[in-house]
Amino acid sequence: MLPLSADDFLCECRLLIDARQVDLFLNDADNRATVNLLSYSVRNVLQELRDLEASNLHSGPVPDNNSKYPGEVFIFKKSIGGYLLYIKLKIREVNGRKQLFMMSFHPDRP
Repeated sequence: MLPLSADDFLCECRLLIDARQVDLFLNDADNRATVNLLSYSVRNVLQELRDLEASNLHSGPVPDNNSKYPGEVFIFKKSIGGYLLYIKLKIREVNGRKQLFMMSFHPDRP
């Protein structure tokens, strides 16, 4: 099976967002701190994910070797609220259903 292109991946992400099949992983301290830093609601975060474009792609698809959910991740970088954010996403299967998983959403680190 060929890896997804960034455009195809983002199209699938938007479908999953519309279907409310998303895990924003806000129990992660970095992700939660960034949402607070930007004074964002869940709706704001979802809109930023919907607005990602293939031109925001930094790397991917690359294998996710450290996960109980095998698959590939896509890494995006996008300027949001004056910060260059590092956004790491994957589509995983949970209980037989596809879900968009936001692994990272934080300012880029050098």
